[in-house]
Amino acid sequence: MDGYLTRRPHEQLRAQVRSFITEEIRPRLPLKGVDARTDATLIRRMARKGWVGLTIPKAYGGRGQGHVAKLIVTHELARVSPGLAAELQACQLGLAGLLNLGSEQLKQTWLPRIARGEVLPTITVTGRDSGSHIKGITATARKDGDEWIINGGKAWIGASHVADVHCVVLRTSEGTGDNCLTAFLVEAEREGVRLLPHQESVALQGFSFGEVHFDDCRIPDIHRIGEVGEGEAVASSSSILYGRLNLGGVALGILEAILDTVVEHTTQRSLYGKPLIKHPVVNDQVGEIQANVTSARMLAYLAAHLLDRGEEADTELLTAKYKIAEKAVASATLAMEISGAYALFPDESPIAQLLLDAHAMRPPAGTPGIQRLRLGQQAAGLAKGVPWSRRFASPRHSGVLERLTGD
Repeated sequence: MDGYLTRRPHEQLRAQVRSFITEEIRPRLPLKGVDARTDATLIRRMARKGWVGLTIPKAYGGRGQGHVAKLIVTHELARVSPGLAAELQACQLGLAGLLNLGSEQLKQTWLPRIARGEVLPTITVTGRDSGSHIKGITATARKDGDEWIINGGKAWIGASHVADVHCVVLRTSEGTGDNCLTAFLVEAEREGVRLLPHQESVALQGFSFGEVHFDDCRIPDIHRIGEVGEGEAVASSSSILYGRLNLGGVALGILEAILDTVVEHTTQRSLYGKPLIKHPVVNDQVGEIQANVTSARMLAYLAAHLLDRGEEADTELLTAKYKIAEKAVASATLAMEISGAYALFPDESPIAQLLLDAHAMRPPAGTPGIQRLRLGQQAAGLAKGVPWSRRFASPRHSGVLERLTGD
């Protein structure tokens, strides 16, 4: 089964993605080296197909297909290239704040261009000195008349070296209160924006995640996203409503790639006169990986479906990102055990790379510890504020659960 809670248009989209993978991506694999991480060719081709703007309403030129459609694209890409899937989802994440809190002028200016694939956005939040601690951000924006002057650095930014515009969250007042941060839209080519040379990393081949610096960069006040002091809302809503499901989708694709690799290895390699899969210990381990894949699919697609229905889904989004990433790591570890020495050589097996990719899914959009903390708070009724999925509810789609006949 390919997915859950999908309709005919969703499966048509899945077929389109698989065709693109066959024709455009597989011939270019493996995507290795810094040059592969900074090459925007494939991500721009995907953007021109409308895959970055899947959740942009049709009124702004988007496809308006919702979060299930977005999950399908991310999930399918990650089965063959977790790095490219991470790149695409980072661009999708970059438009979330604009959709949720952007002014009508900003939406009319930028959303149609993003929907057509002319502009690649990304979100620029984390810094070397603060990591995922949002209120620890030190990069600043200072008001100067009708402009803002930006200074400081941002690190580990997804799609950093291919993005055309950044949704940047900056400190606009001292302290750690609820109103100390503000978000802005900043063009990558604007004077005062500087990219540091991209460094190679061990995980997510083909994914650019580098550093962006701002040196007395001036932007007009009309580029502000939301009100002054709403930067945390931009970052948090983007992470919770887009980032967690996106990363869960990447982890799901990694999980399925692990299962495919293990099944191929255990059915083709024999030991003591019979295929590995027929040894009870190995069969048990493969069964555990299959169970992880099945439950991960249900978690991801249910969360996406609830978002498309306009239902409250914060808990499901937290759970999906947390548990799917953990299942991917656990399954890759089992696969290492099953594969033995084969897994130690990249030319023999992709399992070691998939293990690294799975681990890379754990820290962003909240580490496992942070996810458990939030889930515990929700269980005890201690979560603060209105759930993000209720505050920024998606327009309701008819949904599979309501459908009685036809598509």
